Amino acid sequence: ILLLATILYLYQLGTEPLWQDEFYSIEDAETFNILDPGVRPLYYMFLKFWMNFGKSDAWLRSLSVIFSLGSVFLTYKIGRRTAGEFVGLISAFLLTLSPTFIFHAQEVRMYSMSTFIALAGTLILIQALENSDLKCIIFWAIARVLTILTSPLNILLLFPDLLIITWRYRQQKRVLLSIGIFLLLTGILIIPSSIAILEIAPKFFGDWVANLTPINLRMVLSTPEVFTANPPNSSELSKQTDIFFKIYTLLLISLTGLALFYITKNRIKPLLWITAWAFLPCLPILLMSYAFANIWFPRYLLFVAPYFFILLAVGFLQIFHRWRYVAALIGIYYLIAVGFGLNHYYTTSERVNWPMITQAIARNEQPGDVIIYSRSPRNAPKPNALRYYYQGQIPIELQVNLCANSNQNKISSSDSKPVTITPLSTLLTTYSRFWVVCEVFDEAVFNNFVSNRFQIKERQSFKTRFEPLQVFLLVPKSSANPPTVPSTTENSSPNS
Repeated sequence: ILLLATILYLYQLGTEPLWQDEFYSIEDAETFNILDPGVRPLYYMFLKFWMNFGKSDAWLRSLSVIFSLGSVFLTYKIGRRTAGEFVGLISAFLLTLSPTFIFHAQEVRMYSMSTFIALAGTLILIQALENSDLKCIIFWAIARVLTILTSPLNILLLFPDLLIITWRYRQQKRVLLSIGIFLLLTGILIIPSSIAILEIAPKFFGDWVANLTPINLRMVLSTPEVFTANPPNSSELSKQTDIFFKIYTLLLISLTGLALFYITKNRIKPLLWITAWAFLPCLPILLMSYAFANIWFPRYLLFVAPYFFILLAVGFLQIFHRWRYVAALIGIYYLIAVGFGLNHYYTTSERVNWPMITQAIARNEQPGDVIIYSRSPRNAPKPNALRYYYQGQIPIELQVNLCANSNQNKISSSDSKPVTITPLSTLLTTYSRFWVVCEVFDEAVFNNFVSNRFQIKERQSFKTRFEPLQVFLLVPKSSANPPTVPSTTENSSPNS
């Protein structure tokens, strides 16, 4: 299983370009300061060290591969410890095949690392609970602090942890007091990150997630499907395939329900712990998604995914022990669904192909050229992928709303990073040819900019997830009369 996981996690590791969140990771790692650790210091500290040995896309992502392989192994250990060898093997196998987990295993982000440390803390706590080994409680508390310092939402694991510990040692008040004191002392380590979280939380809920699709019951019920197969949206599937996956979702919910029935009926204590770790951390995320803004996303739920795979393995084995032919049919159905998800993951690209764009410009650039990157005001402060991938010699200048008007006319003053935008009139009187990269494109707005002043020498369209990214090469029609810009199209910025 670990060999299969290694193959799947390394396959096409550097094929896909980095996406926006990965650029954030690189930027935060490069600027990481131990005196100002921020919200997720542990991962950025590791990544900064990792970057000393290479900076290719594949190398940067390989750090997540290591932690993902560790997560597969720890899932096996926890499943084996709580429900037996077969449950451990099946749950590790299911996690290995998960397209969602593979995506994060091949990503320059903290989610694989946080899941690994969370599983390590859980395994240590199981050891402490089964053997009354209070020394393990110390290592459990340290592991929980480390996983919180990797991803803040992992603090929700303390909810089932403390519930289980309190019930286990309910008649040993001195033990509970000792555990509480030590947990309080170790909790001091997360105070700086907690302060940082409180500072960014209002902007996080108000500026980003508030614009996303509101949560609904279908989104919640489809979580097992996303964890295991992660197919495209229903709108992208044929009618027959959509029905296939609706049945698949019902099958997963039924397997989970069967596992819960078996666990509660027989009062299997270790599996009751697994149930608590699977469901209890999800409740606050669900409540926040309904009360504030939707954060019910696979990456935020990844740290509970291994426990769901263990429950699926338990449910499958209950059917296998009673009706083996039915179990075989379920297994085939599951593998077909997961195979569809894996095929979609490895063969479909939804990212901007920045290497292809920058190579196309670099092959045809000339002295006197400039790249003008047009972004929306909201995206202007985000890391610039062009600067990361472009290896040519001409300068890159940022502009706002050059190719399309945005409802947000100014860059938010709450953005912490300054944005330098050279006045467009200066660029048009300084350079002779203009590569215009349009992140968002409106034909009417762009034609108003081009008007009768430019000749479009080249136009290329690059597929992205939402709408094509347009690249133009513009040349002034009259070099004797350098183009000027009407005041209606002049870009302004509080940071200019």
